[in-house]
Amino acid sequence: RREFIKTSVKVTAASALAGVALPHVHANVDDTVKVALVGVGGRGKGAAVNALSVSAGHGPTKLVAMADVVPAQIASGLNGIKANLVKQKLDVKERMDVPVDRQFIGFEGYKNAIDSLGKGDVAIFTTPPAFRWVFYQYAVEKGVNVFMEKPVSADGYGTKKILEIDKVAK
Repeated sequence: RREFIKTSVKVTAASALAGVALPHVHANVDDTVKVALVGVGGRGKGAAVNALSVSAGHGPTKLVAMADVVPAQIASGLNGIKANLVKQKLDVKERMDVPVDRQFIGFEGYKNAIDSLGKGDVAIFTTPPAFRWVFYQYAVEKGVNVFMEKPVSADGYGTKKILEIDKVAK
């Protein structure tokens, strides 16, 4: 009986669709995950390179924004990340697109960097842990995924805030 029902359903579906002309349509889908780096020091550069590296075993990623409170960190970070990608023989233009208007300086720069992303993209936080919960809360409100360096928090208050925000994120 089960085989008869399966076959009947297939034949009926095929018959119903036999006269339907389906147009040839392709979806132009870009499945590249955009990445914003908040905190562009030594570990920030390393985390960005890891995220952009083929060896990470994920789909295509592209660094699109950077934020730091120290202006020199942005230039140093861009140069360091590019050099590392070149060393790995990776296409820099394919993996990085951080024009001057997406290089943010100052204490509110994290908001602009996160705003450069869409839902499901990734923000990397490699700043001192005291500020992480503020960044995390903003990213969760925007629907952005987060990677945070450890330690995630340096005190009880920050830890409590991270755990509260985590409940919302889930």
